[in-house]
Amino acid sequence: MRAIVLGASGLVGNELVHQLINDQRFEKVHLLSRKRLNYNSLKIENHVVDFDSINSFPFDDQIDTLFIAFGTTMAIAGSKERQFQIDVEIPTKIMSLAKTAGVKNCVLISSMGVSEKSMIFYSRMKAQLDERAKQINFDQLIILKPSMLDGDREEKRSGEKIGITLGNLLGKTGLIENYRPIRIEKVAKCMRSVVFDLPKGTHELVSKQLQAYS
Repeated sequence: MRAIVLGASGLVGNELVHQLINDQRFEKVHLLSRKRLNYNSLKIENHVVDFDSINSFPFDDQIDTLFIAFGTTMAIAGSKERQFQIDVEIPTKIMSLAKTAGVKNCVLISSMGVSEKSMIFYSRMKAQLDERAKQINFDQLIILKPSMLDGDREEKRSGEKIGITLGNLLGKTGLIENYRPIRIEKVAKCMRSVVFDLPKGTHELVSKQLQAYS
């Protein structure tokens, strides 16, 4: 398989790329990023692009699968408008370009409990991205909805660390299994495996299903 990864600099995306490098089912992986990323593998081709103006892919390979683990935070984006552009409009543009280029499979990282009717901006935003992805009509669309991600970030988030600790404790009780924090390695493994394991069509897997994924 040949793949595109959007979001390779992020927590899950970076882990996914490392796993794809070691996965013999993938022979070529194209990365779309704002800046050059450091991956020492002949399998990887990193394309630095301007996401605000991109209108075609900077390569000619026929791609099988698009992986999307792309997004930012309000603190980094600086405004709701900019965060919406990064989290929704850019992935939508890349999905549309992929569909036009003949890409048949898309695996998209969303989030638990998203809803267009939510009072929380982040939840509404991610729900809109899910719906846009469905409207593009890939042969196979898999939306993964993990709970809080447990992994080693470059930037320290004390509140998130506390949330992960509490979530793990509560998750052990079984009362909120769907919201127990999930390791990024597990999410990345699911991303690259579900393409082979699931049939054509649209699938949504919540965090409890990801936790149980072998």
